[in-house]
Amino acid sequence: MNIFESFGISTDIVVIVLCIIVAVQFIWILTIISKCNKLTKRLNKFTSGRDAANFEQILIKRFSEIKQIVKNEKKQNKEIDMVNDKFLTTFCKIGLVKYDAFKEMSGKLSFSLALLTENHDGIIITSMHSREGCFTYCKEVTNEESYYILSEEERLALNVAIGKDGAKEAAKEREDRKPEIGY
Repeated sequence: MNIFESFGISTDIVVIVLCIIVAVQFIWILTIISKCNKLTKRLNKFTSGRDAANFEQILIKRFSEIKQIVKNEKKQNKEIDMVNDKFLTTFCKIGLVKYDAFKEMSGKLSFSLALLTENHDGIIITSMHSREGCFTYCKEVTNEESYYILSEEERLALNVAIGKDGAKEAAKEREDRKPEIGY
């Protein structure tokens, strides 16, 4: 008498169940072997015939290159910060108004030029042309204001540089205005 028969189980059923388990395990083993082969191929492609010592040297070299890249990035970030600091003190906003300063002069030879930094500090250069000569003035601007009284054209050039609404259109309209010639 067999142990399975004492429980009322036929040995044929036990053999069939064991065959199914072996078949499932065989399929599972084939799947694992296939995955191992794929990993081996990928590893061989990655190392491309290098031995372990050579591979270690390659990794060390790559890590040192990464450290150098990080060091260079920090240096470049410092340089960018320096450029940004210098940018705050350079003229980056410009406003120009051309006009006829005197009735007898035409050709829009006079102008007011506003040069401002990002913080709206800078200068306004005004050049007025007449038959007797050319007169050039420079006025300092601090935070959009000047200690000197600004002419209409200088105020317009300042507004164009600052970017106030309608300033560019007003400057263009001022330039397009026909001179009043009186003799």
